[in-house]
Amino acid sequence: MRRPEPRRAGPACSVAVPIVALTLIVACVGDDEAAPTGPPDPPVATTVGISPASVDLSSLGETLQLTAAVLDQNSQAMAGAPVSWTVSDNSVATVSAGGLVTAAGNGNATVTATSGSAAGTASVTVAQRAARVDVSPDAHTFSALGDSVRLTAAPFDANDNAVEDAAITWSSADDSVATVDSNGLVTAAGNGSASITAHAGASSGAAAVTVSQVIVEMDVVPAAMTLFSLADTVRLVATGVDANGHPGPAPAVTWISENDAVATVDSTGLVTAVRTGSTDVFAAAGELLDSAGVTVAQLATEVRVTPQVDTLARVGDSVRLRAVALDRNGYQVEDTDYVWSTSNPAAVKVDGSGLVTAVGRGTGTIRAQATRAGANYVGTATITVLGSTAGGSSADP
Repeated sequence: MRRPEPRRAGPACSVAVPIVALTLIVACVGDDEAAPTGPPDPPVATTVGISPASVDLSSLGETLQLTAAVLDQNSQAMAGAPVSWTVSDNSVATVSAGGLVTAAGNGNATVTATSGSAAGTASVTVAQRAARVDVSPDAHTFSALGDSVRLTAAPFDANDNAVEDAAITWSSADDSVATVDSNGLVTAAGNGSASITAHAGASSGAAAVTVSQVIVEMDVVPAAMTLFSLADTVRLVATGVDANGHPGPAPAVTWISENDAVATVDSTGLVTAVRTGSTDVFAAAGELLDSAGVTVAQLATEVRVTPQVDTLARVGDSVRLRAVALDRNGYQVEDTDYVWSTSNPAAVKVDGSGLVTAVGRGTGTIRAQATRAGANYVGTATITVLGSTAGGSSADP
């Protein structure tokens, strides 16, 4: 029950009016006096606004200060109104008594600020983003083509927390040196250097890769050859191979012929045939050694018979022919025999040594065929017998 308040005196005037022996005193009250009213209602927290209303955090441990604005029923700010803070999922984020939000794990959560019976909320999203990517090993050297190594990539956020399940993509700065697959497997492709990069979002990390073949074995090519003419040449090439059998840079070698009388070799690997026979030619480079087998087997490409033309005056006269087989460079083919034959045995005959004897009037062609390689080549001579007998008589045709 509201208690009556004492009347306050104000400026007034009193007028005495005699009415039937009664004196009426009228109090005049000033116009500026308000009618009495009750006290206003106390402020009550009605709404709570949180700023910012949404929060995005990109690294664990990252913080953001929230502020709460409390308004009463008349939408007037209630300064100093008590506010309590809570979060829906502490595994995603925590919130302090003062509204400081700290990222704890990837996900979504709701932060609530409560004042009295009023409350407001803000959404919190924690989604780690890689700020750097560590590649391990950060450097590697290959000694053979085809060798491989698996690199691993570890992305970290801005607070050095590992970013789990981050999508990693790989690339090579030079595929001719080294390639990399989607799992970080690097394979040596050629001598040189290349950078292998792991990408995680906008961040990346790299490893330095060097391919430097180590020659573990040397091959001489061709491994075997035959030269068919004296002074014929062939160039040998020494190639090094790595542990996987891939050719590497040409090593600096020293060339040696086991038998210079058969074939010689110069400092560049040029082999020259000297005479019929066989030998090995070696290439040496440090402790590496390989050889090629060289055979010189002259092949006759021509047979010359001398004299090529002759005349026998009488039956019984004779002439010795000589045959020489030559290779394509004009060198005599050594150690060959010849098969002799005549096209007209009634005029001339020939023995196995090339001795031609006149037996009757006429002309015959003497053939000499080499028995060594190149037997398809035949030399010839033309011999004419005039027909006179040894006693001076002439034989009729």
